Amino acid sequence: MKKIWMMGMTLLALTTVGWAADEGTCQPLFGENLADADYNPAVWTLSEAGVLSAKQDAAIWTKEKIGDCKISFEYQLSEKANAGFLIKCSDRNNWIPNTIEIQLLDDAGSQPSYHSNAAFYGYQAPRKVVTKPAGEWNKMEVVCRGSVIQVWLNGELVNEMDMKAWTDKKVSPNGTPIEGKFQGKALADADTEGYIGFQGLHGRSTIHYRNILICR
Repeated sequence: MKKIWMMGMTLLALTTVGWAADEGTCQPLFGENLADADYNPAVWTLSEAGVLSAKQDAAIWTKEKIGDCKISFEYQLSEKANAGFLIKCSDRNNWIPNTIEIQLLDDAGSQPSYHSNAAFYGYQAPRKVVTKPAGEWNKMEVVCRGSVIQVWLNGELVNEMDMKAWTDKKVSPNGTPIEGKFQGKALADADTEGYIGFQGLHGRSTIHYRNILICR
């Protein structure tokens, strides 16, 4: 059974990568100069060099819900930086229990957990930690196709899930517990379309983003 599952996931990876390679039109996720973003301009700034950063913990969102796509971006973590890439959000005003957060964390050299960089935060750990040291730029690519989500970090496939398999509110398909604050509803019941966003300054450690593109 395990061998069959592994073969299925390998086929899934190849299929999804093939889709991403033929991705069609790519453009800035938030439009030119953040024209297509929903954000507080007193919090978020875009430098002349195209680096996006925040002065406090507040999210920047797309104005529309988005389904199948590939998002790619680079992010630079300061020491102990902790933020998130936010997808499938159904409620931007109450996003924590209504969003899949892909963790962005300064954790180079650590062991994987469901709080690690590239984790589905509170749900599933990445296969391994490939985070670059604080101050260097990481590149993440997130591919969403239907209920399937894949996370690529620095050129490696490090995490993936099929939302349809997450039918239990409290336990993952592998039998591990889901973090308590996310146990209100099963991922299998969530919409595959949603707002996309980034978490800003979380705590006192800065994080910067650049080259944020959507392909669909």
